Amino acid sequence: MVIPEAELYSFGMGGSRNFVEDEPTSMIYKGQFFPTKKDLKRLVGHFAMRQNFEWKVKRSNMTTLHLVILMGSCMWKLRAVRRDEGIYFQVRSFVNEHTCPLEEIHCRHRQASAVIIGEVIAPRLQQQDGRLMRPKDIIADMKSMYGIQIMYSKAHAALDYALSLTYGTHEETFQQLPSFGYVLEQKNHGTITDLQCDEDGKFLYFFISIGASLR
Repeated sequence: MVIPEAELYSFGMGGSRNFVEDEPTSMIYKGQFFPTKKDLKRLVGHFAMRQNFEWKVKRSNMTTLHLVILMGSCMWKLRAVRRDEGIYFQVRSFVNEHTCPLEEIHCRHRQASAVIIGEVIAPRLQQQDGRLMRPKDIIADMKSMYGIQIMYSKAHAALDYALSLTYGTHEETFQQLPSFGYVLEQKNHGTITDLQCDEDGKFLYFFISIGASLR
């Protein structure tokens, strides 16, 4: 699909990305396109978490998304509409001015979902000492970076999501096992691999015996 005058605009994120180094003021702007409403809401969630405010949905339907500040009569608002040409949403108006105090820390930030936290920590899963982040590390990071307190269960869910972004899901890994076994046997003479599943096609075990260890 060709969007008329597309060269005049730019697209927001269509997938996962690293927001850690982005300047908050440049993340969202009028005229920006997003592949789906979900992508737009996810980016605004990152934006709100980094700038320490919470928003709520004032109106949302198949063609419109209108967001406002959660509490008070703040000027901040965002309105996006779906283009007639397809499913793309475009930011039509964006008032990034606050008449509410931002000094208050939102400890239970409603936009700090496991998905958003997972996208934030994904580039830093590998710690400087070589180990992977643990849920308690994520809890500490969210507290120190954003002043947000999250439960262990949310930190664990965020870690699972970050791992899937970095290494793929368990389902995706399982699909690669047959080709992995084939290549292993071809590259290592005498190697034996055996993938076993139950009658429903669910994984049971994957056996590997390297040829060099059998001689």
